[in-house]
Amino acid sequence: MLRRVSISVLVFAVMSAWLCGQVRAGDDRLTLYGGITTFANPADDPLVLVEFPFSLNRHELEFYQPLTDDSLFYARVFAQIDLFGTNGVVIDSASTYFSVRIKEPREASVGGIRLFNKLSMYLASGVYSARLTVIDAVSKRRAEVFHSSFEVIPPVKNRVTLSDVCTAYEVRYIGDTSNGVDLRMVKNGYKVVPNPISTFSTDDHVVHLYAEAYNLSYFEIHTTQVAVSLVVLNADSIEHRDFGRRLLENSGTSAVITDSFNIDGWAPDVYYARLIVLDQESSQADTAFAPFQIVSDEVLAEALKSRKSFDPYDTLSLQAKEKMVTYLLTPPEQQALSHLGDRGKSNYLDQYWKEHDEYPETPEIENRLDLIERFEEANRLYSTNVEKTNGWFSHLGRVLLKYGRPSEIEDKTAEWVNSLPMQFWYYWEWEEGKFFLFADYDYDYDFTLVHSNVDGEVYSKDWQQIIDAGWMDIGFNPFGEN
Repeated sequence: MLRRVSISVLVFAVMSAWLCGQVRAGDDRLTLYGGITTFANPADDPLVLVEFPFSLNRHELEFYQPLTDDSLFYARVFAQIDLFGTNGVVIDSASTYFSVRIKEPREASVGGIRLFNKLSMYLASGVYSARLTVIDAVSKRRAEVFHSSFEVIPPVKNRVTLSDVCTAYEVRYIGDTSNGVDLRMVKNGYKVVPNPISTFSTDDHVVHLYAEAYNLSYFEIHTTQVAVSLVVLNADSIEHRDFGRRLLENSGTSAVITDSFNIDGWAPDVYYARLIVLDQESSQADTAFAPFQIVSDEVLAEALKSRKSFDPYDTLSLQAKEKMVTYLLTPPEQQALSHLGDRGKSNYLDQYWKEHDEYPETPEIENRLDLIERFEEANRLYSTNVEKTNGWFSHLGRVLLKYGRPSEIEDKTAEWVNSLPMQFWYYWEWEEGKFFLFADYDYDYDFTLVHSNVDGEVYSKDWQQIIDAGWMDIGFNPFGEN
């Protein structure tokens, strides 16, 4: 949860959320904003409610009129969240399908109208990543947001705790009746319109907060109270505004905490809303930080313009970026990179990809996107550790990263060597056909490259004789032992 990390980490987190949690529409893509909020309610133990709020621009959707007597025009939107474990395999998903309607076609082109929704999952504690995909079912335009490596912390039962704090455009109590409010945006009797990436324009006036407090003291025989304090800090962790302290009467062991404050005239910057709840009965307290930022319309527009589509490269750690290009760099390039600090390495790699963009006329670096997929695939398929993080360093992973996916993979068994498992990787598109031969000497799927006809790779005269003679499948021992 956010309150468990330092302010310096929060600076990076909120900036990353702004950059990676939004996808700008190009000719064939939607603009998508997505975030994550967790609610570790002890009543749900051992599971935790994780919400994935998102928003879209209405004018980017395509509307149509059904062939009925209905005079309204409709847009149809499909949204799905795919959840990944630490091994990169999808372990769960949730989806929704909703409609948007207008009275007249001209309304479809009116800008500045945002649509809000969310997907939810109950998850066990652990580390996950997730991909949010939204598709306009009429135009087939789509967008994706990738949430990398977020942690779900188990519910706590023995002390007062706060959930994550949701920043929102609106938080309003509506009670038990919806009064025409979209029920998907109602939570514990409150209409909550979340700001998925916690980024507000200088034209916005108010920041709303929604959180939940758990394990409060509650007795039917006498009244108990919780004190709520709100302070906003600036990017240097210095107090920017103190909004004071108020007392709320407990009506149970859990409570909804809402607050709001005016941001008119605030300078564009990163801020932190620090929320503290103190149980007056037990003297237990908890603190949660809600990072948010204010940007000018010009800055936001420029950022959207420059980021045409979601780029998963931005979610990678510097270490992952280094590992991914290890086999692509020349020895002088590897030496130059190794002597740089973190910032220098980051700049070096950015420049490397600018120079190696195969299609510089497009906004994406397609060959880098493909390399990311192969890097994740190598870790998922060829790792020998439980965390699934070292597959890139294996012989199979190295060939996959350096040369790409093979045209064909053929599994073989060398019966004359204790049924030794082997794999042929063929690259038919190369001149005269190239191949790599791997052997699993320890029978643990950790294959070793034993022979290849690619210049600069391992070459074995004995294995080439085996291949030329076609003895792999007939059980003949080419080394002279029957």
